[in-house]
Amino acid sequence: MSYLKEVKIIQTMPCIAMPERIRFIAELDKDISEIMPYINAVVDNAIYNKDGPSIAMKKDIRLIGIQPRQLAVGKVIDLKDAQDVIEWFKNLVNDCYNRRDSIKPNHERRNRLMPLDVYKLLPATNCRKCDEPSCMAFAVKLVSEDKNIMACADLFSGQFNTKRNGLIQLLKSCGYGVPEPFSQS
Repeated sequence: MSYLKEVKIIQTMPCIAMPERIRFIAELDKDISEIMPYINAVVDNAIYNKDGPSIAMKKDIRLIGIQPRQLAVGKVIDLKDAQDVIEWFKNLVNDCYNRRDSIKPNHERRNRLMPLDVYKLLPATNCRKCDEPSCMAFAVKLVSEDKNIMACADLFSGQFNTKRNGLIQLLKSCGYGVPEPFSQS
């Protein structure tokens, strides 16, 4: 059953973060406030604000903001890509609605990590093996989920096990994804 039937683009603009791309704002045909805690439960990188209510999240490199009757998306390639994102979003909302009896809604806000908190648990060797100019740059990318912890080779060299374990625990406690071998520890 389709809960959300129509998402209509009402405005497109150049993307601020990536000028060669666009951003858009779309109106939803239905208030999805009641579905937002279910979306928060199934989307790993969602940051839910129940007082808004609103959700901020990423899909690939796209930045997505969700409000009860509005969708805002940045870093979109073109209008076809925008329509693809809208279809994905409608499917997400409708799937959560249809499965709401089997999904435990999550009303908690995921803690946002600060790069300095992550940096303190990195080796601080600035080795560049992760393709970043410094460990601080890597921390910024890790917090924004543009990099995976596995990209830090020194962290997994055996010399920094205490820092690695601390960082994995920090990422898990804030709702960030961790590699499968570490997700159970």
